[in-house]
Amino acid sequence: MKTISAMEARRGFGAILDEVRLKSESYILERAGKAVAMITPIQAKTTPQDRHNLKLSAIKGLNGLNSTSERGKDIDKWISSERGSWER
Repeated sequence: MKTISAMEARRGFGAILDEVRLKSESYILERAGKAVAMITPIQAKTTPQDRHNLKLSAIKGLNGLNSTSERGKDIDKWISSERGSWER
């Protein structure tokens, strides 16, 4: 597991994702010297059902995002259509 600053992560995010995906490397991201996030390969920690549930959770978390604007209403429609395609 590697520890890097948020600024380093910002500058090299693509390379970090490649290492996570291809080498199953994990990263701890720090801001002001304190750990704030972790990037870890999804397959290393989850089953296919867990990954499916993560996708649904991400979409559900977006529901209602800025729903007072016209664009927000379009986002809500998109989320509803995506939910239908991912649910089993």
